[in-house]
Amino acid sequence: MPSTVYKGDLAEVSFAPETGMNIRIGTASSADVGMTISTLDNITILAFKAEVNTNLFQTAITFTDATCDTNHTSGLSDGVSTSVKNITMDSTAALRVGMGVSGTGIATNSIVTEINSATAFTVDLATTATNSNQTLTFSATNLKYPKNMLVGSQLVWTTAGGTDADDIVVGDLANTTNGGRIFTIVENNGCSIKITPAMTTDAITTVGPGNIFEILPYKTPPMDVGMEQATVAAPATEAVKTDQFLGIATALTLPETKVDLKRYHVVGLGRDVSVQVPGKLTNEGGSFEVAMHSARWLKYCLGNELILSPNGGTVATILSADTNAGQSHIVVASKSNIAVDDYIEIRDDALTGDITLAPIVSDHEPDGGTWDGTLTDFEFDNAKPHEARRVIGISENDTTLYLDEPLLYPHAASTDVEVRSISTGAAALPVAVSTTGTITNPVTRLLFSRNAQPSFSLEVSQRRRDMDSEESSTDGGVGDSKELTRVFRGCKVTDWTMTTDNDAALRLSVNFNAALCYTDTGRLESTPITRYSAHRMFDDTAASAQGRINSGIAKGTQKPFMFYNGSITLAGQQVAQVMNFSLTGQTGMQAFHTINGQYQSSSASTDQVPFAGARNANLMVEGQTSYEMTMEIAVDDPLFYHKMRTGTEFSVNSENDETTNQIRIIFEKNKTGSTADADTEKMVLLIDDYYIIEAPLQIPEDKGVVKSTLKIMPKAVKVLARDAIAKY
Repeated sequence: MPSTVYKGDLAEVSFAPETGMNIRIGTASSADVGMTISTLDNITILAFKAEVNTNLFQTAITFTDATCDTNHTSGLSDGVSTSVKNITMDSTAALRVGMGVSGTGIATNSIVTEINSATAFTVDLATTATNSNQTLTFSATNLKYPKNMLVGSQLVWTTAGGTDADDIVVGDLANTTNGGRIFTIVENNGCSIKITPAMTTDAITTVGPGNIFEILPYKTPPMDVGMEQATVAAPATEAVKTDQFLGIATALTLPETKVDLKRYHVVGLGRDVSVQVPGKLTNEGGSFEVAMHSARWLKYCLGNELILSPNGGTVATILSADTNAGQSHIVVASKSNIAVDDYIEIRDDALTGDITLAPIVSDHEPDGGTWDGTLTDFEFDNAKPHEARRVIGISENDTTLYLDEPLLYPHAASTDVEVRSISTGAAALPVAVSTTGTITNPVTRLLFSRNAQPSFSLEVSQRRRDMDSEESSTDGGVGDSKELTRVFRGCKVTDWTMTTDNDAALRLSVNFNAALCYTDTGRLESTPITRYSAHRMFDDTAASAQGRINSGIAKGTQKPFMFYNGSITLAGQQVAQVMNFSLTGQTGMQAFHTINGQYQSSSASTDQVPFAGARNANLMVEGQTSYEMTMEIAVDDPLFYHKMRTGTEFSVNSENDETTNQIRIIFEKNKTGSTADADTEKMVLLIDDYYIIEAPLQIPEDKGVVKSTLKIMPKAVKVLARDAIAKY
């Protein structure tokens, strides 16, 4: 009998790093889309039209309605006010703000600026004729993001096309010399984006070429270029690229929305609460524990990832323009043999111009060696700034590639870009796992902490029946699964603990907070519809061998590191009698609610993000990091006790340059198939500088073995890893 309640075995969880999106305005081959700008009160509407890049924008959708009335002299009423910009019709159900409107009595380049009621809407330009039951044409050029998925994300204008009347004024630019302005998105419905505060740029019916805006990465999940806006005829077609495997999760707690309710007792009004007012919304307290089959989540705990995978593939190109740190797109010389979902690697071997080695340390001058890309090179202060990214989109008209995560470092034009693509075969040196489990071309990476941490989006879907989104969209039907899909955006790790003992897998517990939560509310619309197509990891997203590699759970690599796969070296000697160890890190993450000039007095039940995100955290900023390690050992020598009581500093950066002072925790899985020795799955944790502050030697009551729980305080942690995941 099918379940009539939500069940845990019918829930799906996936994630993805967050990234920005660069949009170029105009209709030339070097642009992405045309645009109209209009402002209503403190909200500016950016309406799209005439797309020229179908990777980012859905081909224009048009329809007509023959019930439209206009009055260009005395105007029409929308139920509240009368205006020559108001138009009435039998039903506005199919309309969206930002749609283009054309026909007799309609000014050229008019757009819908407000839907006032079920039968009235407003355009930005005054009507030019008086008619009844006139046929008007409506058109929508849709940005490929689900309805209101971008609410709460921020937007900046990075470039003005010039100083003409059809250009963005410099006072709206993000650079400090001009305006230093950052706008918050309060609505996106496909054909338009609403931002606040209002732009100072006057209304423009057709924005000129060369004007560029960027949706900033934080709270912005990666675009799925294969999505389309959902309709009653085609439900469950909206999605973002949150298709990555969370891990072998044994426990999960979601950062559920909580209302900070303010309660006031008023003098003279008795003992009971007199006034209750909802305050800020928080999404805190998220956590999960995974049995570690890879070091993937340590990237989100520490912050930075650099790679060094096999070199020598013949499928390659070069950067045709310099890139900046934080940029979410690159321009290459050629996009031949590059497809969406391929991986590219920017390989800065030459270090030309201003490009330098990436410093790994922050407590001293990085004057040590440079990581050689192997898992046996333990002492280094620098690494080459090699970065891997997934291609989530390719410009239709030029060689711009859109990336799944911003770049950490700048790169110079002409830098080599290698392509890891299964579709181009062995020439691209793709990460591969054979049917017998043999791993070839694995990726070696370095994880470390510096000045920032990546954010991620977490997609969670729950249903009553085991069926896909599009199969269960008939509201109340016999097969209705009542699917509920949410995307927690702007997630960042607050603290983490990695632990194992002599009878378990290596485990990682991660605590995180989110900025806000998007909910698919299509079932609450006047015509119920499932809008979002949720990812189902092993039913569609990772249903093939290559799909599993792309999602980070290649067949044959899903088993976790076990305690018997590990070895620990401490202060120059391998510790053979370790009972268990635990390494904990704090990121100093703090969330901030800000006054951002946005006014949203109420929220409808159909809003995907309540109050347009105005009551949610706007910023999440990392602070000081700290680490603590405990290790329980069976004592066979008082060495560590003597080191503790004399306050000995263990450091590879001391005057004696003792490399043996490192703590090295090494886990390596057993070989599978005919995997080469240099291609096994392996993880190495390195701690360069630390003190042992406790090393007790208590006599046990049971007269048994003397154990000591060492308490160790590291300065920093870095991780070397090798596996079949092309990019964390």
